[in-house]
Amino acid sequence: MAGHKKWSSWARPERNLPAHVPALDGIRGVAVMLVFISHFHWILSKKTGYSQVTPWKFINRTFEAGFLGVDIFFVLSGFLITSLLLKDRANKQPGMVGRFYKRRALRLLPALYALLIVDFFVAWLEHARMDFQWRTTWRALLYLNNWNVVWNFRGSRNDLGHLWSLGIEEQFYIVWPAVVLLMLALKLHHQIIITVLSLAIAAIVVHRINLWNDDIYWLFIYIRTDTRVDSLLVGALFAYVYRHYRVPSQVLNWAATLCFAGLMYIKYELDASPFIMKTGFTVIALLAGIIILAAAEGAWFANRVLISRPLTIIGKVSYGLYLWHLPVFLILGRHVTSGPKPLRILIGIIVASVVTAISWIFIEKPFLNLKNRRYGNVPAIH
Repeated sequence: MAGHKKWSSWARPERNLPAHVPALDGIRGVAVMLVFISHFHWILSKKTGYSQVTPWKFINRTFEAGFLGVDIFFVLSGFLITSLLLKDRANKQPGMVGRFYKRRALRLLPALYALLIVDFFVAWLEHARMDFQWRTTWRALLYLNNWNVVWNFRGSRNDLGHLWSLGIEEQFYIVWPAVVLLMLALKLHHQIIITVLSLAIAAIVVHRINLWNDDIYWLFIYIRTDTRVDSLLVGALFAYVYRHYRVPSQVLNWAATLCFAGLMYIKYELDASPFIMKTGFTVIALLAGIIILAAAEGAWFANRVLISRPLTIIGKVSYGLYLWHLPVFLILGRHVTSGPKPLRILIGIIVASVVTAISWIFIEKPFLNLKNRRYGNVPAIH
């Protein structure tokens, strides 16, 4: 009862998320860097479990657990996409769903198509298995690359393996706008919606635990949509919290700080624990959701870091960096097999950065400008 009164005291009139929140760019920058550095090992070795990137164990641990970055991306995407849909509905935008998908297409498809074309020619030049290449490419076009790995575990192209996460996000985007519209049409109270989302998240956790207990291969649990969509739903849940409640800044600041400490503990101590595959992904999503809420409210002391120019720039180009970095690292790993490790990693960083810059300037930015001209300035969700 006391908890209900507390939430009631935090209630506020509906509020839309601003079109641009620099701190969220910073969080996106942190997330992509976690993924980026976790893939350095592909420059140095073809072995999946290779971890000797440096002679120092602690630094090697820092280069591991890139899944935290992916989980943060999931929560941030759920938060932003739900906020955008609610904002469009509140502003009575005509053709809301059509506008949504056109914005997504202009943001995501040009750079993805460029990657698939380049990767196809690289595979041809390297005399790779073209049946693997065709299968992986067309499923990447359909955003089914996570299921392609499940269906053809030993028959998919590694250079495009990281697209599994984009597949989960896009599959979510296909369904979620209709769900949001249905909830709005039914005029469900936001407390009911938050309760329903909480129950759905809990159901996914139970489902994932059951799969783990049934000895389903860990990688399949890691990349299947039905086992990972809870993180996107956590983001959606926090979008409703942001819209309808004002949590005191001091409470958010302390909560976000404790959540950051929790994420660091998971990264350095629990990354190989069965906890991650069972309840861990949801715990990580909840911790990330609180941090994202605090950042969006401007309540976290670390916002001064998140809004720094280097992080916000990385956040803005994070989609291209995510797309291009792994193919670059794998190609270098196949063809540059000697020399000092630091130099090879430095070459990988430089090449990936240059390719990302080319993608941003000549492919992504022109289509982003077109998107903003036609449909307004909205968060660059991916």
